[in-house]
Amino acid sequence: MNNEPPNLPNIAKEVSRKGYLGRARQRAQRRKSLWNLLLIPLGLGGIAFNFHILFHLMWGIHTTIYPAHTDKLGEFWQGHSIPGLLLLMPLFLAAVPLGMLLANCIAWCLPPARKIFEREAQGVKWASFRGAMSGLAKLALIVVPICLLLSFIGAITLRNLN
Repeated sequence: MNNEPPNLPNIAKEVSRKGYLGRARQRAQRRKSLWNLLLIPLGLGGIAFNFHILFHLMWGIHTTIYPAHTDKLGEFWQGHSIPGLLLLMPLFLAAVPLGMLLANCIAWCLPPARKIFEREAQGVKWASFRGAMSGLAKLALIVVPICLLLSFIGAITLRNLN
């Protein structure tokens, strides 16, 4: 196993090297336990939870700037404006790495799952809990601020809800 840390240059190098799909398929085949199915609802739930929190945070910022919109959240969901989409869509992208981090943390708290995941990660590049969390955290440190900035631009430019 290569001991390169899961930083962005190393991840980019891994993805761009010939044979990446074969290596990815081989890494995925190591996951044979049914405990891995738990990561699907945990991941989706983590993404939904983080999206919900981020959206209400950004909606709070928006309604601070436009107090007339405070009780008009329903109208926001009915409209399809560029600023509205700019407020909304980046928050989903920001919620993905945060939701995956949350899912991994929850799964790690379950001793039987943790034991299986540790065994399946042995000898696999960046598959350990520490490696996966480190890579996701580094990705989140780039993606989340950019997405929050884009969403903030949407929040301050969303003057009309229809």
